[in-house]
Amino acid sequence: MKTTDIFGHKGQFFEILQQTERSQSGVMTLAVGQDTGAGDSHPGDQIIYVVEGKAFMRVGNEEAVGDPGTLLTIPAGVHHYVRNEGDVPLFILTTYAPPSF
Repeated sequence: MKTTDIFGHKGQFFEILQQTERSQSGVMTLAVGQDTGAGDSHPGDQIIYVVEGKAFMRVGNEEAVGDPGTLLTIPAGVHHYVRNEGDVPLFILTTYAPPSF
């Protein structure tokens, strides 16, 4: 069994921390006002958990703002986008199933 302290990786733009044949988990930090670019989609599901900060999230045609504790599941193949909407760095934990990176 492998455990990882995600806070030891805070500040990394994107880093995969753990992986199995069926899933992978990582962290992402976005500076104030920073976004993930034009957006993305993956062949598998993605789960985002907001650890710190405020996230603006667009999934398909739906939009939401998430504070710490917010959990969001993005279905496979759906275009999505995340932007730091707050005044501190946005730190998220994300899981992909199956692995996408």
